[in-house]
Amino acid sequence: MANRRTSDELLPGAVITSVSKYLGYIQDACSNFTDPLFRGHRDENWSLVPKIARLALRDDCDLLSTEKAMLDEFKRRAQPHLEFQPRTNWEWLAVAQHFGMATRLLDWTTNPLAALWFAIEGLSEGHSRAAVWIFHAFASDYVADTEKESPFSTDVTRVFRPTHLMHRIVAQDGWFTVHKFIKKSGRFVPLQKNARYKKRLSYVVVPASAFAQLRVELDRCGMNSASLYADLPGLSRHIAWRFSPLEDEE
Repeated sequence: MANRRTSDELLPGAVITSVSKYLGYIQDACSNFTDPLFRGHRDENWSLVPKIARLALRDDCDLLSTEKAMLDEFKRRAQPHLEFQPRTNWEWLAVAQHFGMATRLLDWTTNPLAALWFAIEGLSEGHSRAAVWIFHAFASDYVADTEKESPFSTDVTRVFRPTHLMHRIVAQDGWFTVHKFIKKSGRFVPLQKNARYKKRLSYVVVPASAFAQLRVELDRCGMNSASLYADLPGLSRHIAWRFSPLEDEE
């Protein structure tokens, strides 16, 4: 599968079973960096690639053309559902990503507790360990000018700080990596295999047995579906969880 990592890549820096241990590790790992980014994965073996890289295409489609056609179709049909007008393709991609469309954006957050919650909010994938990735981004990695630069022509993976167009982006302190596309192979480059960035990546793992207790601890810290999705579906999910435990909590 395109979203699986190989066993010879980075090894985890710690095994996390409590919020206090997690925050202690984050403090030590990130104390010398100004803008660390975090991403939670339900399965530690998932690769750091955007959703568009995992999309199964129809036989007569190539990935880059499909990606642009999907965004064009989204722009054409989404306007009646929006209360604002995105100005650039960067903003359109952020909105499309927010509503679940496959794009070249990969979600990150500046909030380490939010990333941990995303890693353990649901049941473990086959009792596998979850992971929280840590990426030390530099200012030189950021998209400099969204008015002039195109997300479809960047020759390196970049970091995109979105305008706060959506409540969810604000609630989640959302950032994105915008992944390099290699035309010759027709593939996006996973971040952990990108020579420019892989030395600035690390991750911790969370055993499936710790998920249930961590949900309770994170809820005490204000990290839950209601706060992080910042909408009525998120509130409904949080209320359902409060009154109806998941299978690993019973």
